[in-house]
Amino acid sequence: MQIKSILIASDLSARSDRALQRGFLLAGNLGARVRVVSIVDDSVPESLTTDLAEKCRVHLEASAQSLAGEVSYELLVETGDPITRLVDLVNSAEFDLVVAGRHRDRGFLDGLRPTTVESVVARSLTPVLLVTDPVHGNYNRVLAPVAFSSACRHAVKTALHIAPQAAFRLFHLWMAPFEGLTGGPSSDFAREVRRETAAQAAAWTEGFATSLPKVDLVHDGVGSGCHQEIRSFAPDLIAVGANTRSLSFTGLGSFTAELLRTPPTDLLIARGAES
Repeated sequence: MQIKSILIASDLSARSDRALQRGFLLAGNLGARVRVVSIVDDSVPESLTTDLAEKCRVHLEASAQSLAGEVSYELLVETGDPITRLVDLVNSAEFDLVVAGRHRDRGFLDGLRPTTVESVVARSLTPVLLVTDPVHGNYNRVLAPVAFSSACRHAVKTALHIAPQAAFRLFHLWMAPFEGLTGGPSSDFAREVRRETAAQAAAWTEGFATSLPKVDLVHDGVGSGCHQEIRSFAPDLIAVGANTRSLSFTGLGSFTAELLRTPPTDLLIARGAES
């Protein structure tokens, strides 16, 4: 795949400033063009939206000029419903990657309804890079939880493209069904499950770059195993499929939704279609 165009979404917050920095850094590395978009919520009185949109444009222009260097970019400032308009843009087939900052913590409200970022990611057909950390350079360590899905494959391929020099760790968490009743992880049944899982891993990685490490099979549950991998590998980017197992109320896989709600580091989230 190639990344030739990047959409950077901004709400003028410090969170979005990090997304701007990362988006322009990637565009410079990849030779991609950039469009920076900000949607002024039209729920505010109309008498204020024109002034807000103009101030937004001035702020974005100053930020973009300071970051762009040789990168070609354009600005788009509109009024409307932010979720609806952003979803239209990310699914317009104009962009190969979407870069956004993490959502604002709304406390109790976050437990009642998805945030704008969650809503956009849940509906996006384009890979989304959620930037949470300060930008000091290129990505160095990429962690990829693998469920042998096309979504995970797309996430890993996109991560390889944006972080070609990074160290990668791919892992798959497995447990034999009803281990307590079938003799535990050392039983003949569990060993057979592991052999079948290893065959799936080998088939799933066919066609990847030879520099990519093999998928490590880790005997553990999804929640505990993933959090242990994050702690031990200390990635600066996690690449994950949008929905590979159980779903959450956001429409994303439950573990992906958990990461998106409280991201431990930058996240790259992709659906199954590959470029």
